[in-house]
Formats: sequence, C-alpha cells, structure tokens
Amino acid sequence: MPTIKKIIFLLFIFNIIFSCKEKNENFYFEKVTPPKEEPTKVWLRKNENYNANKEHYIKVFLDYYQSKISKKDYLNASKILDVVTTKFVYFYDFDPRLTKVVKEFDEKYRSELPPLKTTHIDNYLANLEFDKDNLKKARDYFLKITALEPDDYKSCYKIARAYYDLSYTYFILGDLKNSIEANEKSRIYSIRIRDKESIASIDLNYINIYKANGSFEKAIASADNVIQVFKETGNTYDYFMAKYNKCSVYGFFNKRQLKNKYIHQTYREYTDSKYDNDVLLLCISDYEIEALIEENKLNEARIVLEKIKPVAEKNTSQNWQKDYQATLALYQINKDVKTCNTKYIENSLPNLLEHKNYERANLFYDVLLEKAIQSRDLDKVVFYNNEVYRTKDSLSSAKSRLINLELAAKYETKEKEQEIKLQQETIINKNAVIVALILIFIALLLIIIIYYLKQKQKKLSLEKERSLQFTKNLLDKTEEERKRIASDLHDSVSHELLSLKHSFEASQLQLNEKVDNIINDIRAISRNLHPVLFEKIGLEASLEQFVERIQSTHRFMITSEINYQDGLTTEKELQIYRIVQEAVSNIIKYAEAIAAKIVLTENKDTVTLEIIDNGKGFNVEETMETKDAFGLHNIIERSKAIGGQAHITSTDKGTKIVVQIKK
Repeated sequence: MPTIKKIIFLLFIFNIIFSCKEKNENFYFEKVTPPKEEPTKVWLRKNENYNANKEHYIKVFLDYYQSKISKKDYLNASKILDVVTTKFVYFYDFDPRLTKVVKEFDEKYRSELPPLKTTHIDNYLANLEFDKDNLKKARDYFLKITALEPDDYKSCYKIARAYYDLSYTYFILGDLKNSIEANEKSRIYSIRIRDKESIASIDLNYINIYKANGSFEKAIASADNVIQVFKETGNTYDYFMAKYNKCSVYGFFNKRQLKNKYIHQTYREYTDSKYDNDVLLLCISDYEIEALIEENKLNEARIVLEKIKPVAEKNTSQNWQKDYQATLALYQINKDVKTCNTKYIENSLPNLLEHKNYERANLFYDVLLEKAIQSRDLDKVVFYNNEVYRTKDSLSSAKSRLINLELAAKYETKEKEQEIKLQQETIINKNAVIVALILIFIALLLIIIIYYLKQKQKKLSLEKERSLQFTKNLLDKTEEERKRIASDLHDSVSHELLSLKHSFEASQLQLNEKVDNIINDIRAISRNLHPVLFEKIGLEASLEQFVERIQSTHRFMITSEINYQDGLTTEKELQIYRIVQEAVSNIIKYAEAIAAKIVLTENKDTVTLEIIDNGKGFNVEETMETKDAFGLHNIIERSKAIGGQAHITSTDKGTKIVVQIKK
C-alpha cells in the first residue's frame, strides 16, 4: 500500500506541475528554423550519403571535425558530432572509429561546453553500452541526460528521447515502476515541443508494458496507434518498426498463426516498398524466417537467410548479430540437427545472464530447447525447458506484480487528451450529415440481413440443438454409471480387501504384498473411471494431479500451462478432463513422443484447450476413416457435446489438438 500511495502522490505532483506550466505561455518550445549551415554539414545530415558510401561519409566527417578541433571551435565540432552520432545510433551502427572520436571528445573537450550542448555524447555511449548488454551502464548515461532541464526545442527533444530510451532500459531490467514513470516523463517533454511522432512513440514502450501485464488487447491497440501515426506522417522506418513490435505481441501471447500471417504481410510490404534499411531488413527478416521454419518451408527460409547474410556480416550492432545468429541456428537445427552449430549462442549466454538480459537469454534458450527436442535428448529437453521458464519468469516477475498499470493508463489517457486539445485546431466536417445518413442506411440494411439469416438458420439450429442434447445425455449417463462403479470399487471392495489383509498373520508378507497390489489396482481403476474429488478440487487441480501421475509412471515429459478461472460448469469441466485423458493416452500409445504440453486458457468468450506433442505424427484424414480412430472421434464428440469444436493437425514434427468452447 505505501508504494501505491507514493505512485499516486508522484502522479498527482506531475499533474499539478503540468497544469501550472500549462498556464505559462513559455511552457512550450517552438521549433526554430536553423541559420544557413555550411555545405559539408548539410551533406552529412542526409541519410542517402551515409547509405551510398559509408567509408566516404566517415572520411568527410573526420576531415570536417578535425578542422573544427584544430581551430578550437569546440561548439561546432560538438554540433557535427551530434549530427553524426545521432545518425549512427539511428542505424544501430557503432563503428569503432566514431566511438574513438566520441570518447576523445568526452575526455578532452566536453568540459568547454554547457551540459545541454553535449547530451549527444551520453546518448551515443548509452546506446553503445546497451548494444553490449551493459544495461546498467546504459541506464546511468541516460540518467545523466534526464537530470538536465531544457532551455529550447532541441534540448527538450533530446531529454524526451532520453526518457523514452530510459523507459525501455528499465523495462529490460524488469523495473516496471520506473519504466512507466520514465515513459510518462517522455510524454510530458514531447508535448512541450508538440512533436506528434515523439508522443506516438510513447505507445511503443507501452506495447512492452501491456505485454508484461498480460493485456493482449491493449498491447495491440498501442501498436496499431503507433503504426497509424507513422503512416500518416510518412515515417517509413518507424512505421515498419512498429509493425515489427506488433509481431512481437503475437509471439509473446503464443498466437503463432496470427503472428506468421502478419509477418508474411509485413515482409512482403517491406520488400515491395523498396525502402533500403539494414536494421529493418534484419529484424523483419528474422521473424519471417522463424515463421517459415514453423511452417516447415525450409527452402523459402534459406532464400531469406541468404539475402540477409551479407547485411548481418557487415552490421556492427552486437544486438542484431545475436538475433541473426539465433535465427541462423534455428534454421540449421531444423535442416539437420546433427550438423547444426550453436556455439555462438552457448558462449553468449553467460554474459547475457550476468547482465540480466533475460529477454535475449530467453530467446537463446528457446533455440537450444528446439535443438534438444529435435535431437530427442530428454535430459536436455527438461533442462532447457526449465531454463526457458526461469528466464521468462525472471523477465516478467516484476511485471506480473505490476499494480500501478491502471494508474499509468489513466495518466496516459489524460495526457493524450491534453495533447489532442493542444494540437488540434477547429475542425469543420462538411460531410457529417451525409456520413450519418450512410451509416444509418448501412445499419438498417445489416439489421434486415441479420433478421433474414436468423430466420433461415433457426430450423437448422433447432435440429443441431436436438443432436447435441442427445449426445450430451448419452455422455451424462455414461459418467453417472462410471461414478457409481468407481464409488463401489473404492468404498466397498477396497475396504473388504483391506480387512482381509489384517486378518492374516503378520508373517505372511507375500500375501500382504499381493493384497496391497490388488488394492492399488482397484484404486487406479477407480481414478480412471472417475477422478476422485473432482467436484471438490476442480478442473485445474485435477489436471495438475493427472500430469504428475503421468510423469511418475512413464518416461515421458509432460507440462501444463493453465490460465482458467472456473468459467464452465462442472459437467463441461469433466468432459475437458476426459478429452485430456484420451489425448495423452493416444500420445503414449502411438506417437513415440518424448514430450507433450497441455495448455488451458480462458478469455471473455471462450475456453481453449490445446494438447501438443513432438511425436511422429499421422495422416489425420486417413486415420479418421479407419476403425481404430475411436479415441479421436471420442475427443470430437465430447467437444461437440459441451458446445465446442475440436481441430486436429499433425505433421512429422508432432500433433496438435485444439478444442475451443464458447462460454
């Protein structure tokens, strides 16, 4: 509670300060047209000159910079250093020659200038340390910038950007409270310069914050908002980077089909745009390759991989190198696990863990887990599976306890409303009446169509309902009979055998042991016929007991991931339990798998059950036509009986059963 009160107090203080400054006419900084610059400086500002010939670009810069230093014109030397470092950071290019110049200026000449004129030095060094996974050093450099107060448009922009980068750094370190606070400070300074793109960028950080808090809808909404803003402003780089972040949302929430579909669209859109940027090419291509590998399209993945290979080899960013190496290893594992090379990933992990970069460590452990699964190495599968969950928990433990997200969201909404109020001029919409009439017409048309379709489908619905009710009654009667038999076996027969055991002499150990076995067999039969205490402990606990029982009785790794809030009736829960029993039994008997996973999730409208294994797979259509497919038909019929639908897919990589039940 003290923490919440402190946060509310801080937000209240920010509100007061913001409101007071709002009344001051000098609160906002206006963008000033710069005086006419020297031709060399103008040339260095242009991205096309950097892209055309980087070596020539660096030579021009160094000549110009040294000429200013030789004349002791430290102010203009700092200004051109600002232009070039900003550009190199933008392209994630940490060229050693530029780094040497930056450090030299920091040590020898920086003290000659006011702190606000040299914030680009700290910004470059912060991004350099971030790229090397030295997150705490990066944080400290950003804090040096944010400790200053702006005196013009440019310095305000720099501080807003530093708060933005600081927010993301805190996020990676798992400090969500400071991440939100820094993000909102970035918003305040961005509003002070009325920069639409800077304000929109705040949502980029909120994508991660909402992901961490488990809010898929809010994360997607933030991504869509940023995409729309950058599309309107014509900012191609940040437009595609926002789409890349949206893909990460789908991946984080394990919506693989949506993720793969969206990345294919984004990749095609990027290649069709002819926009040339190494960073965008690498990050979008990494996701495209991952999607193609998941779809078992290795030849297409290889083509994309070969396309980005020369770009990755020349890129100086360690972060993008790590992502490329992870993608390369994932491709090699799926192509031929016996010859794949994961040394780079294995050697990088200690440094990532030392610097608490759990986000990339989690990515690397995912790759090594895939290798272990493909190699069918059970011990490593168990080890890397545990490491995947451990690093994810380390990354999200602070996030899962985030209690001030609602306050931040309210604060964010308030600031957005203020931004719209300040930036918008009076809007006169001459077509409002026409649009309203069109909407009314469309609404009426839709009502008529819906009414017609409902009447037409009413008869079909009644027939379907009768069929489902028949199946449900049949299953209910079966469960009642099983429950009666289970009770008789457990309470009567088991009790009588126990009495029989105690009636014999103590020396008859062999007989006692045999009776023990009979009792255990009867109890096992009882559990199979009807799970003991199911109605009392509920579906989640029953599934966890089932998983533990399978783990203890078979050399087989099975895990569960349950996010269920008792949204179904006990009868429907019992059918879900039976479906899991049937599916796992089939896996053990036929799949030749070494691992399986049970996922049960509940959202507003549906409950989704997934059972996934890494077995040899089978032809679903052919198998369903045979007489040995009773288990699969049983799963399908049970799903229908509780208002759900089962989908079964299988490849040589394994089988996946998905059951969706409407609440």
